[in-house]
Amino acid sequence: MATLYVRDLSEEALAELKIRAARNRQSLQAYARALLEAEAATPSIDDLVVRIRERVTARLTTEEVIGDIEAGRRRE
Repeated sequence: MATLYVRDLSEEALAELKIRAARNRQSLQAYARALLEAEAATPSIDDLVVRIRERVTARLTTEEVIGDIEAGRRRE
């Protein structure tokens, strides 16, 4: 497990983080860790754009479209 030190954090920011941690019944360390873990688990905008472009540009062949239509007709 890694250790992270944060330097030059303003007193106002530190005070606010302590308040929020206390409201959540967490230590400042646990609260900050949860924030960082959530941020790391969230995909970046660049990753989302790539995923969207991949979906938009995905093309089906004519045979795949016809096959899907015929499969739908068989279900009816």
